[in-house]
Amino acid sequence: MTTKPHDRLLFIGGPDDLKYVPFLKSCLGGVSCAAIFKTPSTFFEIKQVCAAKNATAVISNSSALLAKLVENQSAGSLSKKPSINNYAGSLFKVPGTGIEVVFIDPLEQLFTIPYMKFMTTRYITKLTRPQNWYPVTQFNWRMFDEASFQGVHARFAEAVAIAIDIETFSHPPSIRCVGYTALFYSKAAGWSTESCVIPCDSLYALACIRQLNNLPVPKAFQNGKYDISYLQAYNAAPVNYLWDTAECFHSWYSELPKDLAYLNTFFVRESMYWKDLADTRDLKQYYMYCALDTWATINVLIAWFAEAPDWAMNNYANTFPLQFPCHLSEMTGIKKDFEEQDIVRAEIVPRIAEKRARLEILTDTPNFNPNSPVQVMQLLRVLGCADIKSTNEKDISKAILRHPVNEKILNLILEVRGDRKLISTYLRTDADVTKTSKKGAKEFYGHIAATDPLRRNRTNGRILYTLNPHGTDSGRLASKEHHFWCGLQIQNIPRGTDVKRTLIADNGYFIAEADLEQAESRDTAYIAGDECLIRATTGDRDFHSVNASAFFGVPYDSIYDDSTKRTKNKALRDLAKRVNHGAVYNMGPGVLIDTMGIDKIREAQRLLKLPSFWTLIQVAEHLLSTFHSTYISIEQVYYKNVTAEVMTTSMISSKAVHDVAYQANKQGLVRYCFGNPTKNKRDLNSYVAHPPQSLNAMTLNRAYMKVFYEIAMHPNHRGDFKLLAQIHDSILFQYRINRPDLPLLVKACMEIPVTIQGYDGKDRTFTVPAAVKAGKNSSGVRRWSLTE
Repeated sequence: MTTKPHDRLLFIGGPDDLKYVPFLKSCLGGVSCAAIFKTPSTFFEIKQVCAAKNATAVISNSSALLAKLVENQSAGSLSKKPSINNYAGSLFKVPGTGIEVVFIDPLEQLFTIPYMKFMTTRYITKLTRPQNWYPVTQFNWRMFDEASFQGVHARFAEAVAIAIDIETFSHPPSIRCVGYTALFYSKAAGWSTESCVIPCDSLYALACIRQLNNLPVPKAFQNGKYDISYLQAYNAAPVNYLWDTAECFHSWYSELPKDLAYLNTFFVRESMYWKDLADTRDLKQYYMYCALDTWATINVLIAWFAEAPDWAMNNYANTFPLQFPCHLSEMTGIKKDFEEQDIVRAEIVPRIAEKRARLEILTDTPNFNPNSPVQVMQLLRVLGCADIKSTNEKDISKAILRHPVNEKILNLILEVRGDRKLISTYLRTDADVTKTSKKGAKEFYGHIAATDPLRRNRTNGRILYTLNPHGTDSGRLASKEHHFWCGLQIQNIPRGTDVKRTLIADNGYFIAEADLEQAESRDTAYIAGDECLIRATTGDRDFHSVNASAFFGVPYDSIYDDSTKRTKNKALRDLAKRVNHGAVYNMGPGVLIDTMGIDKIREAQRLLKLPSFWTLIQVAEHLLSTFHSTYISIEQVYYKNVTAEVMTTSMISSKAVHDVAYQANKQGLVRYCFGNPTKNKRDLNSYVAHPPQSLNAMTLNRAYMKVFYEIAMHPNHRGDFKLLAQIHDSILFQYRINRPDLPLLVKACMEIPVTIQGYDGKDRTFTVPAAVKAGKNSSGVRRWSLTE
């Protein structure tokens, strides 16, 4: 039975909420609300206060009240204090009173987080509009036992869908148990579910897991590539994986968090954060929470179907298939050359020592440590930056801009930190692991000490990583270390050859990278409908040299030779390339400095013979102005139209389709926007960057899937081709040395016609060309660093 709506609420907060309470009114949907700023000490006192205030339910962000309710729920077994951040959206009943409490985030976040008003309003409707919430199925579960398994198997074979979740040990990476929730439907009873958990503790249990996973019933996961990577290692990969709730939610609200606990509070009224309670030594209770994860997953999926708009489902249909090429690349990885890694490390160590010695002289401080927050903070005070309260890279960059002396000293600190990160993150060995390193880090595959060749052989000496289709708002793949608690972020490899020269092709293969050329500049030109930029990106002349000539007033022929296809003034061309990248996304001068690097800004000042007394900010402002005076409609038409679309519809809708002519009923990806580009520069930058970044991501993702299906999985090429990764605008792969035709097939897969309606109202079709980087004269190379 649906709970009766509450028409009078009580807010229980703290002193910090006092000045924000008036702004809570807009989240209440017209319901009246009293407020107190001291948490009652007992549940009975809460009842008394509610009666005095004529309130029938409570909203709160009180940590003290949360602790009382969670402690009561867990019978005092919690090992850590519950966090409001985790429990926002959770619904409790005050013991002995029947009063419902919904927790919300601190009221200050209504101003600091763009989506917080939306979420606070939604959470409050759990009390004021309970009838609007999807009625979840009843949770019931069973432990696996051999006697009843065949009955469970037969019953689950009749399900509409099955949600699966695994619990794992990280060291060594292994499956602890597998949870299942089967979804059923009947006209008489509606939706119902049954859950079970199978501990992965015997060969018979594993055989049962394989049988359930092999059922043709559609499978649903939450962030499923994690589960699938382990299940595949156990030869228990699921059949008919069709639904992923993280991807479902990302297809609708890409700017919101996507973990299961968050989705549960978003879709389920009587939800409560249960991860703290799952931290238990009671094995049966642990298994129950595994079952609860699958129950939440299937109910989130049903609620998403009931509530998500058609455009979100269209987004999902376009992006979900990326799971499979991503999974293949993740499980393939790249081979590591450990001997070369030792050489690179030996080159970096004296480089660090030399820079540290210079810092000791400049600061007059023996043994000055650039990684010491205390020492760097003291240095900032000496340099007149006492107002800067942290020593992270962002704040140090602010201090650099204030004076040339700051620039000289602090830039060295950032360089030393960068070199140290190369060693500790990208050129890591077991010797680098510390007590504070992530659990399981000593099994960092591919980062194995040179003294342990046996372990190298056991892990095949490979670097692994993940590629996440729902990791960015634009649709670009994101990356981090592998699900097996090893590897690295493959898309964030630093520029230069230090790391890439240690990553090599397998024996008998060459490594190559196919890149979409000037993809985002071309996309921006056609999205904006800027004829000048369209001509620059599609003409016979070199794009970046055309820009250099237009930006800086230098003759094109002095920068680039069309007859030989060679650059005459590499420095100026490179400068134009960096300015174009920064300006096209409405970067401010400070962001441009961070993007280009201080050394490049100073180089620009010298190359363009700008006044020597100009600050870094003044140089950056000048560089940005050269772009906008060249491509006038970018700012005057494109940016204004994006802003108007967001403010009018709260969305950015792509007007681009692939492989077919544009039609009114055709729709590309749509992004829901919570920010305000008229009041927040960061929101504006994000939204004007979205259309070209999203279009580039759509094109590259489509190409990635074509390479997966038409080359990697094609029987004529299997064994001769390895799909390694998608990186920014390119696809990284290996091909057998006797198959030089395969890179050309990759190129063909990547060159996809796009038809788009620009912001000028015109329809145009274009194709971004792809270039294969496979060494000099495309002769093939074995090291990633040699592909260009």
